Amino acid sequence: MEQPEDMASLSEFDSLAGSIPATKVEITVSCRNLLDKDMFSKSDPLCVMYTQGMENKQWREFGRTEVIDNTLNPDFVRKFIVDYFFEEKQNLRFDLYDVDSKSPDLSKHDFLGQAFCTLGEIVGSPGSRLEKPLTGKLLL
Repeated sequence: MEQPEDMASLSEFDSLAGSIPATKVEITVSCRNLLDKDMFSKSDPLCVMYTQGMENKQWREFGRTEVIDNTLNPDFVRKFIVDYFFEEKQNLRFDLYDVDSKSPDLSKHDFLGQAFCTLGEIVGSPGSRLEKPLTGKLLL
């Protein structure tokens, strides 16, 4: 699901669009002290963000960051642009992988960990900066 631009944008939440005030939120992901799954170099991390549907509670892939080679402390460039609905709980999941090939199939890569939060937690945190534990730290 590679995108030509440095943004992933999609309104995938099941919502009553138009009846609830919404604003766009830009999410940038950074990680610290990730596990090193590679033998002869550092991990090549990728972050995948998922949203959870309001009605069916299914997780859907929202977008992926770029892969950053040989680092345990990535600061991803690609941002996620999400519609924030003030009165709704919008669950987010961030999965981290060590990419080992060009395959888009995530099962072909090493899973490094995941973090869960709500969009409201990000927006409501001091400076809109949220830290969640992973196998290292996930900085949003």
